[in-house]
Amino acid sequence: MKERDARSHRLLTLVTFPFVVNLCLIAAFGVFALSHFSRSVSAQEHPSSAAVLELKLNGVVEPILATYIDEGIADAEQRHASLILITMDTPGGLSDSMQNIIQHILASRIPVAVYVTPTGARGASAGFFILLSADIAAMAPGTHTGAASPVISIGGFQLQIDETMRKKILNDALAFLGSYA
Repeated sequence: MKERDARSHRLLTLVTFPFVVNLCLIAAFGVFALSHFSRSVSAQEHPSSAAVLELKLNGVVEPILATYIDEGIADAEQRHASLILITMDTPGGLSDSMQNIIQHILASRIPVAVYVTPTGARGASAGFFILLSADIAAMAPGTHTGAASPVISIGGFQLQIDETMRKKILNDALAFLGSYA
């Protein structure tokens, strides 16, 4: 009796093992086909729906960098990206270029995240204003922002201005920041 039970158990094992292996292979193939098919369908329906366009704002904020950011935002909108990620490491820069970038960030139909990175980076002066204009403002550990006082310079040389003019320029910068932050 025990011998018969052992033989039937062995036979059941031999019959069951290939069946289970085949069943697993069929299930795996089905999952693969289903996931591949659903990805193809969603890719056709929304070609760039999950795309994140990264722009790098490194160095001094000046007209060429502002044009690069502005064109990058327009490109992301044309591609129907889900998010625009601006990674930033800047000491600041020109007020007009900063305002141009901020106006494009605020007008963007796509959410904009500004991320001060890598460790040791800064989003100072004009970078502080740009950081606060984003839908998402983030900073990597060991980064900093601030020092956002307007400075008047021509050709890289700082101009001395009287106290009244300094206050007017500072109040204008604060009003601009307050209009969107």
